[in-house]
Amino acid sequence: MTSNLDCSTKVTILRPTMIYGDLCDSNMSKFIKMIDKFRIMPVINGGKSLIQPVNARDLGKAFYTVLMSSDKTSGKAYDLSGEKPLQMIEVFKLIRDNLNKKTIFVSVPIGFGVFLARVVKVFSLGRVDYVEKVQRMAEDRSYSHEEAKSDFNYKPMSFEDGIQIEVKQYLKKRGE
Repeated sequence: MTSNLDCSTKVTILRPTMIYGDLCDSNMSKFIKMIDKFRIMPVINGGKSLIQPVNARDLGKAFYTVLMSSDKTSGKAYDLSGEKPLQMIEVFKLIRDNLNKKTIFVSVPIGFGVFLARVVKVFSLGRVDYVEKVQRMAEDRSYSHEEAKSDFNYKPMSFEDGIQIEVKQYLKKRGE
């Protein structure tokens, strides 16, 4: 059996970082709900780890641009990240401020956080497993998008603007 695939076809790989921008995103939307609900919130290692979330709207624009400029992008791989790296505590404070809440953030050492997550896992008979999520809260997850900027003028919106949109969606859905 012969294949109709052209082996010389080059693909472009797009690797987005943490995607947010919609209440169904399972990332920032969870943080928004937690900060809205709790007045005191634990933060692993003072929230010093870096993240660089990318808004889904920016991904849509990037996908379209890559498709329209395949002469420049074909056969390459790009990290698609948000405008700039942010510490987790900055992200939480921006969400808090957009919600107009008075949440207090309490630093929890990573070791103690993992221990507590394991205790919860044991007592829930494995049904609730936050161990990996707690560990990820201490990892730096920021990636440069300079090559995408250079090759197809990728320019993501600021997190400040993106989270403001998502918090407004959340408040509207909640009924405020």
